[in-house]
Amino acid sequence: MGLITLLSDYGLRDNTVARLKVRVLRRIENIEIVDISHLVEPHNILEAAHILRGVYRDFPKGTIHLVMVGTSPQEGCEYICLKSNGQYFLGTNNGLLTSVLREEKFTGARSLDIRGINPDDEKEILAAAAAHLSDGGKMDVLGPALSSVKRLKEQVPGVNEHAISGNVVYVDRFGTCMTNISKAMFTNHVGVRKFSVELSRGRSMKKIYDRIADVPQGKLAALWNEEGMLAIAIGKSGGEHIRGSDELLGMKVHDWVRIDMV
Repeated sequence: MGLITLLSDYGLRDNTVARLKVRVLRRIENIEIVDISHLVEPHNILEAAHILRGVYRDFPKGTIHLVMVGTSPQEGCEYICLKSNGQYFLGTNNGLLTSVLREEKFTGARSLDIRGINPDDEKEILAAAAAHLSDGGKMDVLGPALSSVKRLKEQVPGVNEHAISGNVVYVDRFGTCMTNISKAMFTNHVGVRKFSVELSRGRSMKKIYDRIADVPQGKLAALWNEEGMLAIAIGKSGGEHIRGSDELLGMKVHDWVRIDMV
């Protein structure tokens, strides 16, 4: 059975997700569809890239990812297929897919030009491309080789002898603030030295937890999330509503977070 994932900013109130799925299902038999999220902030390609980047490696080779954020027809819009890590990524040439795959090599890159498909119908052209790939079709048939791929300007952590400086890049539904500082970066640069995690809102923490379950209820804490990235969270338990770190501190995307080394 083939596997297709869907990621969009369509939301769940309207019938848009259903219209996308029926385009896929009427073209492909014996397929399993996994919804990654349809609640991406409208047109927020950086948020969509963060969500997909954190999960695509968990899927098997041959998986086809349909990314419907920033795909509305517009002048000069180009729909593309990238192949990397044995998986296919279908979406718009707007920098989202290259952001997802920024640490990977491409083994294929095509601009979608499928005979008989209206190039302005993003759902139909992506569904048709997914059907072709799911049936074992060659990627070369989807269209001409992609001449260039757009890349996004993204915030990257800075490192010096005394500190690692990063930023909040995503806030989840619990109000946990995810940063772009990785555990690998921490291990390489901090080592056994003493450190403190400093926040733009005047808070300081001298410990990083390995699991949210270890954080005491209601305590503000730094922790390594499942993706190995530094996050700022509030310990939750007992079923009571506790404000997230975003609400408690007023933290938001782009706020700085710094690890000072002693």
